[in-house]
Amino acid sequence: MNRIILLLLFILADITSFAQVQKPWTKADRLFLVSGLTRTRNEVIQATQNLSDTQWHFKPDSASWSLAQVLEHLGLYERLFIQEADIMLSTVPDPAMDSLSLPDTTYINWMNDPNPHVADWNAIPLGFMKGKDNLRFFLFGRDRFINFVEKTTYDLRSHFTFRWGQEKRRSIHALIVVHFAHTDRHLKQIHRIMAHAGFPKK
Repeated sequence: MNRIILLLLFILADITSFAQVQKPWTKADRLFLVSGLTRTRNEVIQATQNLSDTQWHFKPDSASWSLAQVLEHLGLYERLFIQEADIMLSTVPDPAMDSLSLPDTTYINWMNDPNPHVADWNAIPLGFMKGKDNLRFFLFGRDRFINFVEKTTYDLRSHFTFRWGQEKRRSIHALIVVHFAHTDRHLKQIHRIMAHAGFPKK
């Protein structure tokens, strides 16, 4: 009888250990992502509400983006990143890889780097949309991204995507941290444009 009890305890310990390994993505992680996505969404709305068409399309100089282009760029990334997440969630989960992942602060600090970042060709805004349509374009994607993170049953720290260079792999959780930190980066750009001496009064 004692051997049976011991065997059951070992099995229970193995199941508990397996469950812990299988689910590195926690409720706190989910709330962290939802909070970051929602906060930056609301800050974009607050920063760009009640703008005139002239303000939306003002450029500090010929090489700079307008507010409309910044929002188009952000809207493009809503689609690019959620598509990337959707594709990579079809892969076999590997929770053990999370132990090799970089901390969230690494990605946030990278996006806080004041040095210029160069947009990939598929995220360069064309500037064809008018005024507030660019905000609608951004929100259409962001609202669906938030809904996905709130409801997903996938373990976002057990599925991974890839990059060139030194940082070759990141979890889907990390991808979304980069995503809202990227919005924070462009919120600073939005405020710089609006603080320009030549920014139209209305």
